[in-house]
Amino acid sequence: MPDEPRGQAEVVIPQAWLLPNLSLDAVRALQRGDTTSDLERGDLRLAGIEVLVARNWVKEEFWPRIQDAVQKGYAAEKTYTFLRAHADRRRARRPKKSS
Repeated sequence: MPDEPRGQAEVVIPQAWLLPNLSLDAVRALQRGDTTSDLERGDLRLAGIEVLVARNWVKEEFWPRIQDAVQKGYAAEKTYTFLRAHADRRRARRPKKSS
């Protein structure tokens, strides 16, 4: 069994992409209770079953590339105002049913 928690999405947004004076409290307020949020050497790291990234945290020129910040899991939804990343639900795809 791996040491890392199973079924977590992880998003790491580089410091260069973040708007100055971003409050970690504002980031945490948008997350589910089981999501961890921290600023590590200026980079914003979010991990949990579902992770939200608000557009107003990211410099305008980097928003089109925000999916690149998803390290684990997948970008489930991206709108004009937010990105929602989900954890992978299964390690492998289900086999197709034979007819």
